[in-house]
Amino acid sequence: MLSDAYDLFWQYRDVYIAGLKNALIAAAIGLCLSLVVGVISGVIRFASKGVAGRAVAVYVSIVRNTPMMVQIYFIYFGLPALGVTLSAFMTGILALTFNSGAYIAEIVRGGLAAIPKGQSEAAMALGLNRRVLLMRVLLPQAAPTVLPAITGQFVQLIKDTSLLYTIAVLEITKAADDVGNETYQFLEAYLVSCVVYILVCATLNLLVDQYERRAGFSKFRRA
Repeated sequence: MLSDAYDLFWQYRDVYIAGLKNALIAAAIGLCLSLVVGVISGVIRFASKGVAGRAVAVYVSIVRNTPMMVQIYFIYFGLPALGVTLSAFMTGILALTFNSGAYIAEIVRGGLAAIPKGQSEAAMALGLNRRVLLMRVLLPQAAPTVLPAITGQFVQLIKDTSLLYTIAVLEITKAADDVGNETYQFLEAYLVSCVVYILVCATLNLLVDQYERRAGFSKFRRA
């Protein structure tokens, strides 16, 4: 079986490589955009008890309590109904950003909430306003706690790209399905995709662990 899977991969390597390339691009763009969404949303949820804070709480609750596939379908079929038409690939990036941004928001909020209140009280006693307090005092202290979890989101995004198969985006899972439909060797085709996911995610996890050690975040290592 392994020999057949290798032969299948080599024969259709261009398809698998194209799928891997799209998955990595979608995950990288999704991470960059979700960082912006997540950090801003996390700070708002931590600092605001008003309408803005409640709106972010609703956003996070929607993401955490609905399957990502439902979110993808809602964006893919819902936006055209509102007059906004995007390609399947751009829709996938938007879905990844929407989903991952909520989880990053919770990571940031948790990191800020873990800072002792005495830090805020001391800063305000020195006359710092809330904006300076967040930018100069709280966020720098929260960074060692939240960065390992945020970098780990990239690995999760790689796996989440498999759901973009449902809207016909060529990624690793869709590549395996296309090869299986052409050759009728579905077991071997999906075995190749599993090996690709394992190699990519294991490599990224190794890089993240090395980054944590070099940056001095080892004591905040992910569970």
